[in-house]
Amino acid sequence: MDNADIVIQSYTADEETRAACVRNTAPGHQKGVPDHETVIRVPAHLAPILREACDAAERAQL
Repeated sequence: MDNADIVIQSYTADEETRAACVRNTAPGHQKGVPDHETVIRVPAHLAPILREACDAAERAQL
């Protein structure tokens, strides 16, 4: 990969989680998950690893 994008492989979100995401759509955005996007679940114990990946991506942008 030649960019600083973060690619995540994790659990596919269940319908209850997807529905919660639709209910919590950011203001100004259409409700729902666009066809070109998906919802995944990242277990909380992976937060430090995700944080590290975000920091590395941010540094790569500098």
